[in-house]
Amino acid sequence: MENSSLGAAVHSARRRILVEKVGGPVLLMGNNTQPRNLLMNKLPFRQDSTFLYYTGCSTPGAAVLINGQEETLFLPIPGEGDELWHGPHPSLMEQESLYGIKIRDITALESSCANLTLDTLANSDPRSNSIGERLSGRSLSFGRDMGSPGLVGAIIEQRRLKSSEEISQLRIAAQLTSKAHIAAMKATKPGVHEAEIAAVFKHEFFKVGVVEGYHSIVTVEGDILHNPYYKNILNDGDLLLLDGGAEVNSGYCCDVTRTWPVSGTFTPKQRSAYEAVLEAHHKAVSMCRPGVRYRDIHLTSVKVIAQWLIDENIISCGLEEAVETGAAALFYPHGVGHLLGLDVHDLEAFGDKAAYADGRGRSKQFGLGALRMDLDLEPGLVVTIEPGFYVVDAILRSESLTSQHAGRINREVIEGWKGFGGIRLEDDILITGAEPENLTLSIPIEINDVERTVGTRNQGH
Repeated sequence: MENSSLGAAVHSARRRILVEKVGGPVLLMGNNTQPRNLLMNKLPFRQDSTFLYYTGCSTPGAAVLINGQEETLFLPIPGEGDELWHGPHPSLMEQESLYGIKIRDITALESSCANLTLDTLANSDPRSNSIGERLSGRSLSFGRDMGSPGLVGAIIEQRRLKSSEEISQLRIAAQLTSKAHIAAMKATKPGVHEAEIAAVFKHEFFKVGVVEGYHSIVTVEGDILHNPYYKNILNDGDLLLLDGGAEVNSGYCCDVTRTWPVSGTFTPKQRSAYEAVLEAHHKAVSMCRPGVRYRDIHLTSVKVIAQWLIDENIISCGLEEAVETGAAALFYPHGVGHLLGLDVHDLEAFGDKAAYADGRGRSKQFGLGALRMDLDLEPGLVVTIEPGFYVVDAILRSESLTSQHAGRINREVIEGWKGFGGIRLEDDILITGAEPENLTLSIPIEINDVERTVGTRNQGH
């Protein structure tokens, strides 16, 4: 059993703050394991992030009841003969010492909750939600009806700003992610399969006992924004996009994207597009200061990409028009980033309540409507910055998306960019009281550094 490296005292303090905010007894359910085809064959387990935040416990099928000064962690007790198949388990006394909380058998949960008016929370496990609904009398639906409004608000407020302990965990994840990206760059050369680069990347995590924070994107088809497949041989002239990051044992993760030429040298067209995305990235990062509205950072990055699109004659209109009408979004169709923490899109299960300030809502415009966050930045937030440029055939073939821009986009010029793929450059940024701290700065991103690194695995450096 893995305990969070944050320690029991940190989780105890978090629970104390939570109960002070909500006032009543709180029930939090953990995730269960999920079978894959056979009941005995389980999918990879990941504990619910909020449950992990308040307990540090990664045991499947757990629950915690926080009732004033009385706190109890409920765990499934292994049955007779379990040790033969799964090995020895810590005793209850050992686990109480580990987690710093009283522990009881999960079978006692229902009687312990009897006659209590509970605040509770949905998670991604339907079985857990069913128990939470029965014990609280409240409807739960993960990602839609997340539970008691007061509890949801308190959790968002507590989890959104990162403590010094959390930032330390994110720095560790960033260090591991840096090693993995550099290893992948070094292993890249024509003739290698995407799956091999993915294996090199993931090996850097697995060899030190951590996992991916999410399924890593490793593809020469970078125009597919969340491409889940490894199916292509790398060819000279391709761009390889790698979006991936480590998740350390405490649950905190990293999210970084780099794009590099398979040959080790950018073509003139690739270099031009890369320089534009890099400029958008650097300008956006420089704006990550207290009091700055995140939406303004996004729009600044769009303006940089839009100006380049105009310079390349891909778009033929004024800069403000390209941004305000959404014409630039045809080639930059996502937001500039999102919150980061215990999840790669931290707190996103709580919807826009967690990432949009009161009174602000999502735009209905293509591209801008995909912006995952619109908060005024403050110290303790950790966000990603990830502008991009993509030539997406599905967008360019869409009459509903392109008809309103018929006079702004140059089809003949765009034909020359077909098959280009995509470029995305992403870093993880800590908002401080002054200069932003780029947690992933050590991963090559400048053109000369990238070209010096790609394909050097067997060159002794």
